[in-house]
Amino acid sequence: MSSAGWGSLLALFAAAGGGGAVFAVWGVPLAWILGAMAGAAVYTNLFGPVRNTRLARRSGQLILGTSAAAVLTAEILAAMAGLLPVMFGAALLAILVGVAAARPFAVIARVDRTTAILSALPAGLAEMASLAQDRGARSDIVTVTHTLRVFAVVTIVPFVLAAFAAPALPQEGQLAPDALGWLSILACLGLSAAISLLAGRFGMINPWIVVPMVVGAGLAVVDLPVARMPQLPLVGAQILIGGSLGAQLLLTEFARLPRVLVGASLSTAMLVLVMLVLGVPFLALTLGLDPLSLALALSPGGFGEMVASAKALDVQVAVVVGFQFVRSLLTNLAAPFLVGRDCRGMSEP
Repeated sequence: MSSAGWGSLLALFAAAGGGGAVFAVWGVPLAWILGAMAGAAVYTNLFGPVRNTRLARRSGQLILGTSAAAVLTAEILAAMAGLLPVMFGAALLAILVGVAAARPFAVIARVDRTTAILSALPAGLAEMASLAQDRGARSDIVTVTHTLRVFAVVTIVPFVLAAFAAPALPQEGQLAPDALGWLSILACLGLSAAISLLAGRFGMINPWIVVPMVVGAGLAVVDLPVARMPQLPLVGAQILIGGSLGAQLLLTEFARLPRVLVGASLSTAMLVLVMLVLGVPFLALTLGLDPLSLALALSPGGFGEMVASAKALDVQVAVVVGFQFVRSLLTNLAAPFLVGRDCRGMSEP
């Protein structure tokens, strides 16, 4: 990367950090994520796009994954294993809703069925955009749609949860880790970074959050549990993730695709209605799980953003990670099959 590129990147995240600080002073829920998103979006639209944010986003995800690993115990892992059938069921339901939303999306946005399916599925932006390119679909529309979905979910869902339930949320202790605690954190970060690099080359989905949790579980087994992450690195991780998302919010991209915005809003609303309005109360009543944790676990937002929100709201992070990972995995695995089957015999809307 050139010096100008580094300068733009630093300026972007400086704006993101400034936005987070302003939101924190104002007392906005999830201040560092939403403020960073807003600050980066303002910078991007004033000074032009900054595309090379992948390393920053992955670094933030790595920190959040390591922080989430601190909550893992044998008891929690056993409980998560017991919830696997529910996680798979929720993921399949989300996929079905996405497929159902694809047809009205295709009609409203006036796009082909392949583009509509890849836009409506609650999967990763990068994976769906890449698959769209491979299948000759409109990758620009897929990118805009997923960006809008993640932005809407990250902005609205955690904000509403915090507004209604913030007084009841416990606060984490702020004590700094001791020497052994720092050793466990650094060991988890280092091992996870190395394994994630390797896993990414083999096509693993979202290794930067999942791998630290696996490493953390392994360290706990050998009696070296990962210590609680101090607040400052967590704030930095939220700035990196929020800033990376804000860097994608170009007003010119949205303004030139008004029909796509309507279709994306409809597909997002369908997912939110089924997964949150209907799914959360049902699972909360039948399984006795915390509704706040379930709301983030079932939200059709980005993996990293939902985990960051779970950490910020101090809910059951392991539950959120489990549901989000299973949905991400199944959706990304199912997408090529769904596109291949659905495109045979389907014509343009």
